[in-house]
Amino acid sequence: MAVKVQGLIGVQKAMRKLAPDLDKELTKNVRAILKPVVKSARAYATPSIPGLSGWVIKGRQEKKIGPNTSMFQVFPKYNAIEVRAGIKYTIRKSRPNKRGFTSLYRILNTSRAGSIYEWAGRTNIDGDGTNKSDNPNAPYQFNLKLNSNVGMKGSGSKRGRLIYRAWYEDNEKATKAVLKAVDNTLEKFARYVTSDSYKFYKAA
Repeated sequence: MAVKVQGLIGVQKAMRKLAPDLDKELTKNVRAILKPVVKSARAYATPSIPGLSGWVIKGRQEKKIGPNTSMFQVFPKYNAIEVRAGIKYTIRKSRPNKRGFTSLYRILNTSRAGSIYEWAGRTNIDGDGTNKSDNPNAPYQFNLKLNSNVGMKGSGSKRGRLIYRAWYEDNEKATKAVLKAVDNTLEKFARYVTSDSYKFYKAA
């Protein structure tokens, strides 16, 4: 989930050079806004998932998969500690997407198990047709149990159980707060570069 502000990257480069304190202030404010959303998203990664004990492991070391392992061998094992640790924010510029846009402020879900937990069944609760289990209803049952544990929130491609749920329940307050923080900083920067003190600095 990303907060996108068009044209900000160029302005930030100028701020780092001409008004580094303003750039640091903006970074501090954005961090404070995103942290509560990350905290909420992490809270949805429950230590146990009723009905899916075969997928859940405790501790950071994943158990070895034997030849008689259940259908869960096709998934990375779920560990709440690792999933929570994999939910984080970043203020680093992303790589350009297919349309050439980059984003600066993002909340990421970096673990594979966390991504499954977030999105499994979003587009098709019956699975995508690649089920390798002996149970033809395994994808449906898996997704149903995930939904029973933590339901999806959001709409369309922005539905999920972790970050997207937290973002939805935040009701865009974080997005609006980030945009307001950016606007306030840009206004301060504009006043600075048109001030007498900056003109004197530039002349010197």
